[in-house]
Amino acid sequence: MKQPELGKKISELRKAKGLTQEELVEQCKISVRTLQRIEAGEVTPRSYTLRTIFEALNYNLVASLEVENSTSSSSGFVARKRLEQFYLYVIDLFNLKTNTMKKLSILSITTLAVIITLMTVYSESGAQTSQQVKKEIIQSNKKFIEWFNSGQIDSILNQYDPNACLEGRGCGKAFIKDYFSAEATKYKMQELVTSSVTVKDNVATETGSWKLKLLTGMSLSGNYNIEWVRAGNKWIIRKEIIE
Repeated sequence: MKQPELGKKISELRKAKGLTQEELVEQCKISVRTLQRIEAGEVTPRSYTLRTIFEALNYNLVASLEVENSTSSSSGFVARKRLEQFYLYVIDLFNLKTNTMKKLSILSITTLAVIITLMTVYSESGAQTSQQVKKEIIQSNKKFIEWFNSGQIDSILNQYDPNACLEGRGCGKAFIKDYFSAEATKYKMQELVTSSVTVKDNVATETGSWKLKLLTGMSLSGNYNIEWVRAGNKWIIRKEIIE
């Protein structure tokens, strides 16, 4: 390594360590003026002085030169140099002995940016999850209408938890089977419209409206609230409230 790169390197390492020129020369037993001229690239230090400086900075000069010589002709050399400069910059940034207020401002802004980014990613992830669950529930509701109107009550039971409850009516698959078997003789389902779905862990709450047509020709409608739970790779109903 030759001047002025050598002087620049020493200056960067010193600042990264949080040392002033006065503090470094105390460890190296040289004058401040000598260090100033070395860092400015005005003089090339003797090997002993150079070794003393780098030892004080905990920098392995020999290993660094070997890496530099073996990679200087490769395309990765520039990238390594830039990475090294970035590393030194980050180390210096956390050294609050110099430019304290400026560095605190940079760190505060950086931390705030990271927090905002994480919150945005988390929010978008949550929104995507709710949308995906809503799509699955809408598909389940379409199957319910198809199975109910064709009398496939056993297929409908696959959409319910073994201990599911129809609020105000009864609980358990045996009850649900008897209930829907009787209801299927009275009307046909026309629509189940999902208004919203909120998801928390493995529980999803769906609100929506229903519409049916009695065998007499009269139409009825109302609202519903359903609590779904995740069971394996699908959502099943745990509690259903019909209004």
